[in-house]
Amino acid sequence: MKKSAVIIFSIALTMSSHCFSATLTSLNRDQFIKAFVNKTSISIATDNLNGRTIENTFSMYLDDKGNITAKMSHKPVNEPQIDHGVYSIDEDGTAYITWQHWDGAKKLCFHSFNTNNAYINIDCDNVFHTAFMKELV
Repeated sequence: MKKSAVIIFSIALTMSSHCFSATLTSLNRDQFIKAFVNKTSISIATDNLNGRTIENTFSMYLDDKGNITAKMSHKPVNEPQIDHGVYSIDEDGTAYITWQHWDGAKKLCFHSFNTNNAYINIDCDNVFHTAFMKELV
């Protein structure tokens, strides 16, 4: 059931990418901090690592000093399961992460978009990266 939901979500995201640019606005710096900093976030079981789709749950913790720690639920091939790094957020909400190991220790750039039930992360080349489901109350 969960895998079906991920597939449907991915198809819907791909088919409606043009609509997102017209209807969703990325989080600004303050909104990003409120959503992610000093919190643990867990992604859906699809992530993009170095251009490869990883069927894996990704959890991350961003502290308020610019440090990030994250873990994949299953160790990716040729990558460590846990990594640490640094992050920064521009005023417009553009986020940057540099991992010690993942993604070849290159600086990653992405934007987060707020939907009713998830935060969707799109990299700065407009490629889907991952989504973090919100807790529904």
